[in-house]
Amino acid sequence: MMLLSISLYSSAQTDKNSIDDKEEDSLKKVKTKKSPEDFKDTEVNFLLNYYEQDGDHSPVTGGQGTEELDNVAPSFVVHIPMDSLSSLDLNFGVDIYSSASTDNIDYFDTEHKSSASSMDARAHINASYSHKLAKSGNDYSFLAGFSSEYDVSSFNFGGSYTFNSKDQNRSVTLDALFMNDSWDLLYPYEIREKPEKQSITDDTRTTLKFGLSYSQVINKRLQALFSAEVVSQSGLLSTPFHRVFFDNASGMNIYDNMSTLRELSNVEHLDDNRLKIPVSMRFNYYVSDFMRLKTFYRFYTDSWGITAHTASVELPMMLSSSFIVSPFFRYHTQTAADDFYEFGEASASNTPEFYTSDYDLSDLNSYKIGLGLQYSPVMGIGNFKSPFRKNKSAQFKSIGLRAAYYDRSDGLNAWLVSLNFGFTF
Repeated sequence: MMLLSISLYSSAQTDKNSIDDKEEDSLKKVKTKKSPEDFKDTEVNFLLNYYEQDGDHSPVTGGQGTEELDNVAPSFVVHIPMDSLSSLDLNFGVDIYSSASTDNIDYFDTEHKSSASSMDARAHINASYSHKLAKSGNDYSFLAGFSSEYDVSSFNFGGSYTFNSKDQNRSVTLDALFMNDSWDLLYPYEIREKPEKQSITDDTRTTLKFGLSYSQVINKRLQALFSAEVVSQSGLLSTPFHRVFFDNASGMNIYDNMSTLRELSNVEHLDDNRLKIPVSMRFNYYVSDFMRLKTFYRFYTDSWGITAHTASVELPMMLSSSFIVSPFFRYHTQTAADDFYEFGEASASNTPEFYTSDYDLSDLNSYKIGLGLQYSPVMGIGNFKSPFRKNKSAQFKSIGLRAAYYDRSDGLNAWLVSLNFGFTF
């Protein structure tokens, strides 16, 4: 499921845009004395994300059927400077989604067709502590997080250490992350009646990620970031309510052959180990005071047979001192996993060891195109009394809007809209 994959791996695939701030950071003088002047404002961003998709290759019904999904995700991102050397970051919120796809877990139950997952909410919280070492100028951080929804609960923890050059123009970061997901094994309706087909026994998934990145301010205009990761997953990598239909169902469809397909239904079965290796690079080029060019490329390969290339470009343009417009484009292409089969393709008489009809693992191309808008006046949009600090004004600093259209070669398409309201307290 696309929503689930986004939820579980976003922390592993999201990069901090530290290279954008290197020039500013290099101008900051490290202080060890703690005084009221050292305590900077707390920054709070409220984000409201909306996502909707549609398609006709749902893995819940074996590679046929609707993939319609709507997701509303409000969240808060809070940055709290604890002193001149340390800070605390919090990210918490909820995803509220309705899915016609997962609502079909009980597709063949003609009396009670709606499943428990027709509408659900996922709550999440992540916290990280960062500290700069006064003598060396290096940084370290620790992080931990938790999330929960109707059939999955997850926790993670990790950390990083960054070696900074004396001029703050170069840095090397080592990071590690551990994730654990615990599942309630929710099988499709017809499989719950057939214990012999309930082949999944493991209800936990563990993920280990190790990363290495190098950032460099090459000159006044050009900055670069190179990173590589090794991600190892083990345990429950199959989704218990993803169906697969073998070649004895070839030529049928779920709309006209319900009674027959009910008897031919099988549960997705994937290898319980997976190794992922993404390698990426970013280049940010300051074309002028008016325009900046941001580029990104990632190569990906894994032990399931997928090889992928992703490239994106963004062009932030400052139309005024307060207003930035950022058009962007992203292209992705990948080969299919070794164990991907379309509906009715895998052999029933010579059943393969592993099989799935999840089109996220198919041979596909996709693109995303969109536009970002940001309004952030130098003096802020408005001021009001701080609810947390006496005799201190809070400020409504900025508002941002980002919208994109996503299209995939298998017919899936989506719209994404995000609002961001920035405050300081």
